[in-house]
Amino acid sequence: MSQVGDDTAVQTEPLARQILERSLHVRRGENVVVESWTHTLPWALACIRAARRMGAHATLLYEDEATYWASVESADPKVLGTLSEVEKAALSKTHAYVHFWGPADRPRLYDLPDKTRQALLAFNPTWYQVAEKAGVRGCRVGLGIVSPERAHRLERDFADWRRQVIEASLVDPATLLAEGRKIGSRLERGRELHITHPNGTDLTLRLRRRKTVVEAGTLTPQLRKMGNLMVNLPAGVATVAVDESHGEGTFVANRGSWTMRDVYRGGTWELRGGRLVSYQYESGGAEFEAAYRKAPKGRDRVGLLSVGLNPAIHDLPNLEDAERGNLCLAVGGNADYGGTNRAPYLAWLTLAGATVTVDGVPLVEDGRPVA
Repeated sequence: MSQVGDDTAVQTEPLARQILERSLHVRRGENVVVESWTHTLPWALACIRAARRMGAHATLLYEDEATYWASVESADPKVLGTLSEVEKAALSKTHAYVHFWGPADRPRLYDLPDKTRQALLAFNPTWYQVAEKAGVRGCRVGLGIVSPERAHRLERDFADWRRQVIEASLVDPATLLAEGRKIGSRLERGRELHITHPNGTDLTLRLRRRKTVVEAGTLTPQLRKMGNLMVNLPAGVATVAVDESHGEGTFVANRGSWTMRDVYRGGTWELRGGRLVSYQYESGGAEFEAAYRKAPKGRDRVGLLSVGLNPAIHDLPNLEDAERGNLCLAVGGNADYGGTNRAPYLAWLTLAGATVTVDGVPLVEDGRPVA
């Protein structure tokens, strides 16, 4: 069973206030549901306490890690993967929902056969349907994917990783939003974007006067209009859908590309005519190629470029794109961000320390935004 340690009390209350006040804007009299697992329980309970101090009605949904895995081994996965009528009823009356990721042993989850794992997670579409109809405001708390089990798999120091994620979660969303909007204004007015780095990166992209989407850890009108119910903590990304027909040059990553299951390192992409024409990786290349070859038409089209905004992030798994000044280049579907490619596939590389110009004027210099 995961252990959270004895040093959690210092940061539970500030994180709870950040989630409820700055991310979800909870008001007196609202119904707040907090979903937690064993390893996130101290922070979940802090959210319950904070919500009640604010005059909200708070309810805890708790899943015990050991009981969950015992159930996985002994029960039909479809039972665990079905949203009960009781959960639907509660969700339909919820105003704000706090979701702490689980289980803690995510390596074990992703080592399960694909069919079993898909059955366990099959509740997700129904959850979103009910939540959307109810107008739920939600927050996914990234602290939940930090656990001793995953730290061991990723060869990370658990305590240090958790500390950094908490610090990154506490950055003021207003600060991230302000810088993201400045960067977005430049991207929306520009025509051509040029990326360079001493590692061999030299790539030119075109812009299409599309709106930049800023994800700052608070549910903005822009995100709600896009149909987003949930924000993420930590946060801090400004993303634009680029011209799908133009991309010329080389992009070389110096940060890993983390999924929940794999990590791809040392990626180099060559783009011509807006298409990914060649790729290579120092590690993880076989896993990338297996997923890429299965992907549908549109997988090779340049799709998105993002600029990281969060100054408290440095080379953290699953947060590589949010590190301040980092560039994340993606191929595949970009329709959710205003592009034209609807392919249900996305792959990305991340680069720290780059220089970016928009129509010849610096936007990022040596990894520092200057917009």
